[in-house]
Amino acid sequence: MTSDDKVVLRAMANLWRGAESVGGRLTLTDRYLSFRAHALNLQTAPLDIPLSDIAGTRRYRNMGLVPNGLAVTTRSGTEYRFVVRKRDRWIDRIAELTS
Repeated sequence: MTSDDKVVLRAMANLWRGAESVGGRLTLTDRYLSFRAHALNLQTAPLDIPLSDIAGTRRYRNMGLVPNGLAVTTRSGTEYRFVVRKRDRWIDRIAELTS
């Protein structure tokens, strides 16, 4: 993500990294889906997914129960799982930017 990117959506979110649910901020720009962890987490590496690498998104139930999961799959087959409010809004905007 660069300072030239136009922010489309931004929200507090969690990213599942193995068994750890990493808290931070999820940002969708006109070029990237980015996650920045809070400093209090064990795993704080930034994540930047170019929109051109996103193959698809889907809804999932966090912990098998709560309907607030957003799964993003890259063209290489890697799946990233986020927990975010208003996930349908995120899915719609990602679809608009990647179509």
